[in-house]
This record gives sequence, structure tokens and C-alpha cells, in this order.
Amino acid sequence: MMNSNQKQGSEALAAINALFPEADIMTPAGYLSAVRKGVSGETLRTIVNAVGESEVIAKTIGNDVSILSKSYQLKRLSPIASDNLIGTLRVYVRAIMIYESVDVAKEWMNTSIPALGGEIPISLLDTHAGRELVHLTLRRIEAGEYV
Repeated sequence: MMNSNQKQGSEALAAINALFPEADIMTPAGYLSAVRKGVSGETLRTIVNAVGESEVIAKTIGNDVSILSKSYQLKRLSPIASDNLIGTLRVYVRAIMIYESVDVAKEWMNTSIPALGGEIPISLLDTHAGRELVHLTLRRIEAGEYV
């Protein structure tokens, strides 16, 4: 039987997957497909509401949080902004999958992590290299290298 955290995590993953019905953003091919299609302003708004980290997401797509809402009006974000946004979302999805909870995943994302040299994962999401470091750390956690 699923506990409430697992149910919440499962529902969050289903909601994120529903944003990209034609692609599984966790696979390389699905990720590429979603980036090429681009993220709509409405999907951006949904992601901001689901993740709840508007400042991080604004920075990820190259905006200031004060003008993020203007991006909700766009038909499509630029390819670079779409790539950065989906890449950041992939990190969140991986954390939710590992911790089986949105709240626990967000807590981890906002905690100083020794495996990242004491960095807070969320502070690394604004660059591709930072997202890769966080993603690699999550994969190592998943494999049991870190507790």
C-alpha cells in the first residue's frame, strides 16, 4: 500500500508527464523531442505552479522573476529556454522518483549536500553543468553510493 508521500510523488509525476504527452522527458529521445517542440507559456505556468520555485525557473530560462509572468503569454519559449527548463524539470523528476515525495525532494533540493561540495542543488540548476552535477549526484544516491 502506498503512503501519502508516495501517492503525492506519484501524482506529481503523472501531472508532469501529462505536460508532455507525446514524449517521456526522462529518456534522451523524449527529452530531445520535447525540447524541439518547445515549451508553451501555459506549460511554463503549470511547471512553475507544480515545482513552486519561480525564481529558479525564471533564472533557468533567462528571465527575472519580476517578468516571469510575461513568459506565460508566449506561444513557445526559445529552444534554449525550453532545453534549460526541461533539463531542470528532469532533475526535479529524478529527485521525486528517488524520494517518492515532492516535499522530500524539494527539501533535498534546498539542502547543502556534501557530495556537491556543500552546494545547495537548487543553486546549481541555472546552468547545464550544474544540472548535470545534481543529476549525477541523484543517480549515485539511487545506486546506493550515498545515503
